[in-house]
Amino acid sequence: MPGQNFSIRTDAGKLTEIDRLAQAQNRSRNFVVNEAIDRYLAEERQWAEKVQAGLAAAEAGDFASASDVEALFQRFESGACQSASKFDPLEG
Repeated sequence: MPGQNFSIRTDAGKLTEIDRLAQAQNRSRNFVVNEAIDRYLAEERQWAEKVQAGLAAAEAGDFASASDVEALFQRFESGACQSASKFDPLEG
């Protein structure tokens, strides 16, 4: 499929970093930017799917019990959950 052109504005620092990455990988600026877009879209798509799954579960009445919520808070307080960014409530 042939690509389509579009333009964006970004600060010089980002463009310099893109160019450094491209040079280090022996790739074009276009390749690096397209890879970044692909990764962003995949991440956003995954997030949206999880939100939809959560909404469907909520509509079905599938909520965490009070004891499940309490156990989760205890895990955070004890340090068992090292990072909220790594926590995935759908994985338990």
